[in-house]
Amino acid sequence: MHKGFVTVDGRLVHYRCTGKGPPVVMLHDSPRSSRLHIDTMTRLADRFTVYALDTPGYGNSQPLETERPTIAAFAEALDHTLKAMELAGAPLYATHTSAKIALEYAAGFDRQAGLILDGLSIPAGPPDPAYVDAYMRPFRLDAAGGYLATEWTRMRDMARWFPWFRQTPQARMPIAAQSDAWFADYALDFLSAGPAYASAYSAAMLYDPMPALHAVRCPTVIAAKADDVLYAALDRVPVERNDALTVTRLPADRDAWLAWLAEMFADAAPRPGLVLANDGPATYVDVPHGQMLVRRAGRGTQRPVLVIDAPTTMHALRWQEAFGERPTLVPDLCGYGESDPLETPSLEAAADSLHEMIRVLGIDSVDVMGLGFATPLAATFAARHGRATNRVILDGCFMLDSEDPVDLGDALCPKIEFDRAGGHLHRIWHMLRDSEAQWPWFDGSPDAHRTLSPALDAAGLHQSLVAILKQPARYGDMARLAVQADADARYPVFGQPALIFDRAGDPGYRAATAVADRLSDARIAPRGDDIAATLPVVLAFLGGDVAVPKPLPAGVSAS
Repeated sequence: MHKGFVTVDGRLVHYRCTGKGPPVVMLHDSPRSSRLHIDTMTRLADRFTVYALDTPGYGNSQPLETERPTIAAFAEALDHTLKAMELAGAPLYATHTSAKIALEYAAGFDRQAGLILDGLSIPAGPPDPAYVDAYMRPFRLDAAGGYLATEWTRMRDMARWFPWFRQTPQARMPIAAQSDAWFADYALDFLSAGPAYASAYSAAMLYDPMPALHAVRCPTVIAAKADDVLYAALDRVPVERNDALTVTRLPADRDAWLAWLAEMFADAAPRPGLVLANDGPATYVDVPHGQMLVRRAGRGTQRPVLVIDAPTTMHALRWQEAFGERPTLVPDLCGYGESDPLETPSLEAAADSLHEMIRVLGIDSVDVMGLGFATPLAATFAARHGRATNRVILDGCFMLDSEDPVDLGDALCPKIEFDRAGGHLHRIWHMLRDSEAQWPWFDGSPDAHRTLSPALDAAGLHQSLVAILKQPARYGDMARLAVQADADARYPVFGQPALIFDRAGDPGYRAATAVADRLSDARIAPRGDDIAATLPVVLAFLGGDVAVPKPLPAGVSAS
């Protein structure tokens, strides 16, 4: 399964692709993403090249800029995306929300060879704005994390009642309870959409498909499975008004549905394989063990700064924003977020994967900035790949007292077990918040209190929470390796100029002097309260200015 981005009208559109053979395209319902189709894509891969797109605002696709986009706006965005990917004319499958997007697209742009709409809502009357507002109650983040309980309950109710806010026996859907795996998968998409959750969803509720059903000219199949809440809508398809329309009633059996879908795709036309390059703010890089997601920023001519952070990218992304126009790279480290885990994790293998990433991007050398539990990885990268490393900044060199680093690593980044009541979300949320207040996060003693200003904004915490949910057993691989390494291996010696930050009284900086003492060209500087106070020292160092606002300790070179 290959993941990628394509830049469309200045926005990133995320997709998945797998298989061989003629190309076909799949769209998802709301608030899902292309993850919905992973199993189907895999089972069709021996006959077709299957592309699944994330609708704008869902999965990893950036939202449309319009505050309340219409189905027409989503259809236009789909047209531009398919043209950019050279997929206009490929058979198009869409379900529920995306069925309306695909229908409007096909009727308005008339580019498809065939259209398959699985579960098309055709209301018997005009939409009720009050109903839509109740169903699409806004998804609002809050810094206290209360939204997690609110949204988890809504998500659970959506699997029980239709509409979800009408909790009556009459509204109870006649379906079996979903499995934990289903809820975990659905919740990931639901939380990934976040505040964009209602965009396509509410647009679909307000959209009347009848004009497009009358106008569409390509062969269009409207289908539904017997257990679909939209099955009854098949009776309202105006087949007598448009001979391009066909209605298909399907059994609830998934294997029968899959065989039907393969038959619908059977007439897909072969075409050459596509190589989609992306130079946007996020890209996937193929490395030996899989794919690595890298966020890029800055348009300056300076050497890029590779900013690495563990176990999340929360502080790395803040640094990326602070660097402004200076080129920066912030990868999801192996096992975190969208980056594939290493089969056999080690600091050396992780450093080599980062080196391969910058090589594939055509970058000869970088300045490396390691934060917190990623400082050992930054040192390892510099030691192993000297020619690719210009200068090194270590912000958060740590020392351990524990005699059992394995237990410490497991406590630092515990495997997150799914909780049907949503407790795992609160566990992650407070682990992230606690890590801003104490070091390590689970230590409540006064000696563990941090002296840095905590970063507790809801958006940053939410983004990290979602990334952890994507790989709940592997997200902490790099941080675990850092604490489990012995003291010498944790911070290997390297020869490049190094800036080591220290912070008086902060337990996360206790190894700063010891690390600097081992290096031939290191200087120590006091860490500011926040990034804004620290950035000038970093920029001066990267610019070659060796002056620092604090005398160097004995034994540390100023050359």
